[in-house]
Amino acid sequence: MSGEAYRVQENTGNPAHPSIEDVITLALDRAADPRPPTHQESHFDEYVRDAVEHAGEAAVKQAIRLSLTEGLTHRMAGREAFGGDDYVHGINVGVAATAYLRELNGDHPADP
Repeated sequence: MSGEAYRVQENTGNPAHPSIEDVITLALDRAADPRPPTHQESHFDEYVRDAVEHAGEAAVKQAIRLSLTEGLTHRMAGREAFGGDDYVHGINVGVAATAYLRELNGDHPADP
């Protein structure tokens, strides 16, 4: 993270921003029903799906919360949520969650 807080309600206090729960819900929905492989951002859905299959939804939720609201790097959130040997899931989930947050904030279209 660049020192600037992610634009979720928990960080900004702005009800116009999505909540961390909105980001988590979208991430888990996309993991359960990924976009087609031809979609330019389908890899994010696969990142989260792989993490859910590996460690379960609770670890994915924890990694997203730690990254987006607690200020941990994706790697450190991954170590905390998935364990030292599996921190790469935290990096992947954090990157995906950041993309989902941008989408929810309207920073880029969901389907180009």
